[in-house]
Amino acid sequence: MSRSRELDSLLSLLDDEDETVAVNAMAELLYREMELGDALAELQESDNPLLRRRGHQLQAAITLRRRRREFLRKLEAPKVDLIDGLIDVHLQWYDNDSRPGLVRLWNDFRFDARRCPQKTLEDLAYFMHKAGFNAQPETTLRPEYYCIGPILENRIGSAALLAGIAGELADEAEVFKVVRVMGDYALYDGNNSLLVPAHGWQICAAPGIAQCEFWDRRMLLRYASQTLFSCAVNSDSFRYVLTIAQALSGAEGDEPLDYLPYPYYPAEEEEEPGKNPAE
Repeated sequence: MSRSRELDSLLSLLDDEDETVAVNAMAELLYREMELGDALAELQESDNPLLRRRGHQLQAAITLRRRRREFLRKLEAPKVDLIDGLIDVHLQWYDNDSRPGLVRLWNDFRFDARRCPQKTLEDLAYFMHKAGFNAQPETTLRPEYYCIGPILENRIGSAALLAGIAGELADEAEVFKVVRVMGDYALYDGNNSLLVPAHGWQICAAPGIAQCEFWDRRMLLRYASQTLFSCAVNSDSFRYVLTIAQALSGAEGDEPLDYLPYPYYPAEEEEEPGKNPAE
C-alpha cells in the first residue's frame, strides 16, 4: 500500500539534525501508527545511522504504547491469566526486558515446582519455603517486590504477589484463593486453612470466612501496577508515572494526563492579584 505524501514528509523529518524537529515528527507519527506499514522496518535498515537510531526510538515508543493498551484489555477480559499479567506489570517498570525471557523464567520455575505434587497447602508451603522465598511487607519503596522477574530470581517479594504466585503452582487451577485477612495476605484452601507467606509460610486456621477479603487475579494485577505507580511517584520518575498511569487508565496518547496533580500535569497559570483578565 502506497504511503501518503504527508506521511512521507513526516518520515523525512526524522533525518533532521535538529532534535526538536525530529521529536515533533515522531510524536505526529505515533498518532499515525496504523499508517506506518513497512516504514519502520525501512528506517531500521537504513544506511543512515541517524535514521536507524530514530527508527528504533519510534519502534520502542510504539511497543510501549501497545503494551499499555494490551494490559488494559487483559484486565478487562472475562478470564485473567495472573502470570501473563504479572509479566506485563514487570515490563511496565523494566521496559527493556524481554517477554520471552520472562516466560522462560516462569516455565523453568513452574517445572521445578511440579517435580512433586502441589495438591495441598502443605505441598505449596514445603516447596516455597525450601526454594527460599521470603515475603516482605507491602511497600512503595521497593518496586522489584512487585515485578515477577526479580521475585523469581531473588526469591523475595510482596507477600500479596507471593501468595498469588504460590496459588498458580497448584496442580488444579483455582483451587486456592488469595485472601487478605487481619492485615496479612494468604492462600485459603476453602476448608478453613490459610497459608501465610509473611509468617514463614506457616499454615494456620482461618479466623472465619467473614473476616477474609477475597482477591481475584484482576485485583492482584491492579494492586501491583498501582504500587509501581506509587513507587514512581516516590522516586520522582516522571516517565514511569505517566506510562503506568496510561496503562491503568487506557489513555491512548502520550500527552500529560489531566487527572494527575502538579507537577505531572502543569497547573494553570493564576492571574496576578488585581490584574484585569482582559488586559
